[in-house]
Amino acid sequence: MKHSPPVYGADITGSLFDKNIPWNLNEIDSVLNYGLSEGISLAGVTTSYVYVGSWKSMFCWHKEDMDLYSVNYLHAGASKYWYSIDIDCNEAFENYVNTLFPEKVRQCKEFLRHKMTMIHPENLLERGIRMRKVVHKPREFVISRAAGYHSGFNSGFNIAEAVNFALTPWISMAHTAKPCLCIQDSVRLDIS
Repeated sequence: MKHSPPVYGADITGSLFDKNIPWNLNEIDSVLNYGLSEGISLAGVTTSYVYVGSWKSMFCWHKEDMDLYSVNYLHAGASKYWYSIDIDCNEAFENYVNTLFPEKVRQCKEFLRHKMTMIHPENLLERGIRMRKVVHKPREFVISRAAGYHSGFNSGFNIAEAVNFALTPWISMAHTAKPCLCIQDSVRLDIS
């Protein structure tokens, strides 16, 4: 077990919440429900995903699609550990990551959206990149800020659920969100 690879069931379309109950992530009412995505259902963006984690499974540094907010609920199991870059350190984080992976930057300016880059938090702190650490326990919610970089890991078997959402302040910053252009089904929202 010690040397076995982690297993992470990520991006499973669906919800574990009963319908029509408060805080059902699959039924969250946000700005996305009012004109921005009218008639459009985007799995993981406007409808929730379920995540089944195991010991040692991780989620790499990334921002949410279109720099949206996200809400994450841990239904059961072991804690998740989250690291979130302070928003005012986004540029320093991006500059540092770009110096580490210049070949990735040449291939895709938004390569962090591929969710394949891990950097130890201590390396970031040593460079003055501030962040927060959150221990996410069962029956708790964690909110990822709009345009906020985050990563983390599961400390054991757990079941979580997440969905994106938008608040009115996001509209003014949405035009600066850059989708990945090399992934054909990368999320794009027309907010004009």
